[in-house]
Amino acid sequence: MADGDLDDPTDYGSIVRDNLMKRPGYMPYCGNEHFVRLRFDGQQFICFCGYRTEFPADFIAGYKARWHGDQS
Repeated sequence: MADGDLDDPTDYGSIVRDNLMKRPGYMPYCGNEHFVRLRFDGQQFICFCGYRTEFPADFIAGYKARWHGDQS
């Protein structure tokens, strides 16, 4: 656990998912050959190159509830 991480014992299934749920402001890297952070578009994380994550809806709902106060 890094400084600032939430004390959350849940295993979300991958390092990226754990970081998204436990590290405030964390954004994953592009899945293509770009070394840039993605931005959240309200549904998934996207890159300028067109790469878009495909996290399941239940994970995104939990992410939005935790960090965006959205229960939908």
